[in-house]
Amino acid sequence: MSAIRLGLIGHPLGHSMSPYIHERIMEASGISGRYELFDIDPKEIDRYAPILMRELHGFNVTIPYKEKIIKYLDGLDPRAGRLRAVNTVFEKRGYNTDRDGFSACAVDMSNKNVLILGAGGVARMLAFEAADAGANIDILAVLRDQAETLARDLGPFAKAVRIADSEEDAARRNPDVVLNATPLGMWPKCAAVPEFSKYLTADTVVFDTVYNPPATRFVLAARKVGAQATGGLPMLFHQALAAQKIWNPDAEFSESRLLPILKDLPKEILKKSPVKIIVTGFMGSGKSTVGRQIAERLGIAFIDLDEEIRRVCGCSIEEIFERDGESAFRKIETDVYREYMKRPGSILIATGGGLIVQEENRVITEEYGALNVYLDAPLAVLWERIKAERGRPLAGSGDEPEAERFTKVARLFEARLPDYKRYADVIITADREPEDIARDTVTAIGYGG
Repeated sequence: MSAIRLGLIGHPLGHSMSPYIHERIMEASGISGRYELFDIDPKEIDRYAPILMRELHGFNVTIPYKEKIIKYLDGLDPRAGRLRAVNTVFEKRGYNTDRDGFSACAVDMSNKNVLILGAGGVARMLAFEAADAGANIDILAVLRDQAETLARDLGPFAKAVRIADSEEDAARRNPDVVLNATPLGMWPKCAAVPEFSKYLTADTVVFDTVYNPPATRFVLAARKVGAQATGGLPMLFHQALAAQKIWNPDAEFSESRLLPILKDLPKEILKKSPVKIIVTGFMGSGKSTVGRQIAERLGIAFIDLDEEIRRVCGCSIEEIFERDGESAFRKIETDVYREYMKRPGSILIATGGGLIVQEENRVITEEYGALNVYLDAPLAVLWERIKAERGRPLAGSGDEPEAERFTKVARLFEARLPDYKRYADVIITADREPEDIARDTVTAIGYGG
């Protein structure tokens, strides 16, 4: 078989993962060809759509052309016809493989109360899937008219559909399943999270269609309260696979050869989309040791903030405290922290124990969308690790009796603990081996173990 040309049309396309995914699938399945990006200005779509349909074996369609492409086609398959949205084109016929991608994620909506955040194209697919599952559907969207259109189109197929007036209104329905179809939290604006996150409970099932980062703040917020939550990366992969099966019906798609592609995707995303990660926790929690191992697993830069402060100041932190006081140290700490956050590329910063309890540092963390990993260890374990150490100004001096030092440390720990937990995106149990903590952290933040 001669090499085929495939592609994706949309605008803007930015850091699309589609060429990587499709070319890996093609390589694994013995399909010769290449996959290209076609970033087409809306003013030029009338000119280019017929050309692409003539010159390409097939192509995918993304925003803003999922509906606009229909007028250039000779027909739609039934699913695309019902959704009035196309993401795959082959031989001038439109298909929608988003459902294949979502179905592969196995979100159980049967007779559940389902809340859909958003009312755009992806929300439309999710809403019809929920209707087919016999769900009671609520739609919460910024654009009321868009939500009303979706609810009206959904009406003949749904058991019950309602438009929620607010997050509080939606929460009163006690949704069993929450599906995020908005772009909130997508890289590079990783710190954004749907407002409904504060209403999630351990009984909620959450699915976020955003795939970059692999674990969004919405997914992490759900997991933090004990909920089951999944990001959109498996959906992205499986909808691409479904498109390949349409374009290449005679090819053999071996699961054993395809699954490694999905496993590799998070690290590939990290190469294209830099992230900032901070490791927080009390003194003795292992921030530097574990942080270095996490950075090595991810292949990103590592900074020990206390070491950098010592380098910048040319003296120990204990000397800074003795000479200038804690407030002067905190100012230096903030300045050095900001400087490293400003630098381009991915970085993991092992912070000092007091950094995240300072409001100005939380503002910096939010500004740069940094992911906060808190290493949580019991006070007794922390004390055993630090009681023989010197050079920790807030743990007392070596001249003080051990009981007094412990009391001082315990009071500081109890004062900081609420902030450690409140501002953490991920909480990792840290009273075990560093390599185990690092592995579990990498898994928890979505980049594999």
